Amino acid sequence: MDGLAIVDFLNGGVDHQGRTHAFILEQADQWLEDTHDYIQWLFPLDQFSGSRRASPVLDDQAIVQIQQSDKAQQAMKMAASRMRKFWMHNQHWVTRYNHNHLRITRVIKSLRLLVSDQEADQMKQWLVSNLGPNIKAIDPKAVQFWGEA
Repeated sequence: MDGLAIVDFLNGGVDHQGRTHAFILEQADQWLEDTHDYIQWLFPLDQFSGSRRASPVLDDQAIVQIQQSDKAQQAMKMAASRMRKFWMHNQHWVTRYNHNHLRITRVIKSLRLLVSDQEADQMKQWLVSNLGPNIKAIDPKAVQFWGEA
């Protein structure tokens, strides 16, 4: 699937399942936890997903279009806010390994690529602040990936 599908999705279109951005953000926390094919749409990257090979990948044209679209920028910021609420209210992921650790890395990388260094760094700062001393429960490699993202 090409990156232009992502551009369309972030500008008000639908994903591969016919879901809108607003629909995904309105879902309950349990849906966000149990559903695994939305994060690549909310936070796209220019590299293949290790866990979802069929996910869309951004090319240079799609990256520029997202960077220049106010609607796409707003959509990504709204998604980042929703994911912060999800992680803040659900602490099951504060453990040595959890699939949310990979999601967090993706979110930071995507924000850096498509929105700004400031947005990506704010996500990292929020993460460290939210976790506090509980960050020691998470595999140091995951924490390292977040720091490098």
